Amino acid sequence: MENKLLIGPDLKVNNFDLLRCLLAVTVIFSHWFVIYYGKGIDTEPFMIFSRNQIDLGSVAVNGFFIISGFLIIHSYKHSYSFWAYLKKRVLRIYPGFFVAFIISMLLLGPLGTFDVDHPQGNLLLYFHSIRKKLFLLNLFTMQAPFAIRCFMTSPLPNQINESLWTIQYEFICYLAVPLFAYAGIFKKRWVALALFALAYLVLALQDFARIFLWESYQGKIISHPLYMPRFFAFFLAGACIYLFREKIARSFGLVALSILGLVISCVWFKGFNLVAPFALTYLIFYLAYFPGFNFQRFTKHGDFSYGIYLYAWPVQQLYMLFIGRELSLFSLFLLSLATTVLAAYASWRFVEKPFLQFKDRPGLLSFIPWQRLHVIGAKK
Repeated sequence: MENKLLIGPDLKVNNFDLLRCLLAVTVIFSHWFVIYYGKGIDTEPFMIFSRNQIDLGSVAVNGFFIISGFLIIHSYKHSYSFWAYLKKRVLRIYPGFFVAFIISMLLLGPLGTFDVDHPQGNLLLYFHSIRKKLFLLNLFTMQAPFAIRCFMTSPLPNQINESLWTIQYEFICYLAVPLFAYAGIFKKRWVALALFALAYLVLALQDFARIFLWESYQGKIISHPLYMPRFFAFFLAGACIYLFREKIARSFGLVALSILGLVISCVWFKGFNLVAPFALTYLIFYLAYFPGFNFQRFTKHGDFSYGIYLYAWPVQQLYMLFIGRELSLFSLFLLSLATTVLAAYASWRFVEKPFLQFKDRPGLLSFIPWQRLHVIGAKK
């Protein structure tokens, strides 16, 4: 009998690995227009289609948060303690970020000082510009690296690895999950809907009604609080799909309605962020659990999506600096994609995978006396 639910009974049979990889590649493609022209407005294809509302890279990042909301809620529910959950999340996200940050600041950034004006490099001024306290703050709070005197002849000077700024918000969502559990989302699922509605309301007021104007505020610990409602709305959308998965139907009509809603929000009114938490979320899970379309073994040789995201921007910046307009944008995209995949392979093989082996070793946090306290609300 054909399963009429959006998500089948076996949650492990899915295409999330393939989707995450495609989302990461989409980010590279979108960023090339920004790096090549120095702006995304009126240059990036989806920016043009959406009347300069949003680019494909941002759509892909929203997709990452939707998938994370689903998977992280599942991970928390099946963790035997808060510390076991936290350990898994730290080991998955921080080692890769740490190494990418260090490499970006101490290797790729300095390479960006070699240009036509400084054929021998401008290393002295580059390293002199690094503020040690800011370096450590950005490293341990998972923000984008900052230095000057690099990529000076590129359309986007001094931007070493701007993609890293979203990692902090991913981890903030991870830290919020235990609070969601304490609020009772596993026993009273309507609480999750209420939290999503709250995040969506703030996003709508901020993005559509322009009531909360936080654009001018930039913090030291949390770089841009402006983006919190957006990321929480998409993360909680994925979480709600997980919690209500046995009640959501698989319907081609809903797929058509979702696509139509997204197109209308781009072409007829500027409301993409109001439609996407519903429409984009449904489309992602429709594809993730599409019957007969099984790419479960897509990452049998390694999960490269995170590494692709970590290293794509500096690789693109270096190609733009040294090759620039000698090649077409599409050629640069293919060249940088191949290089980034190699960097992602190295990240997975030598950083991410070795650290993930520690996630099931209880001795790693044995010094915490309350380590074995059960997750509040996660177990019935």
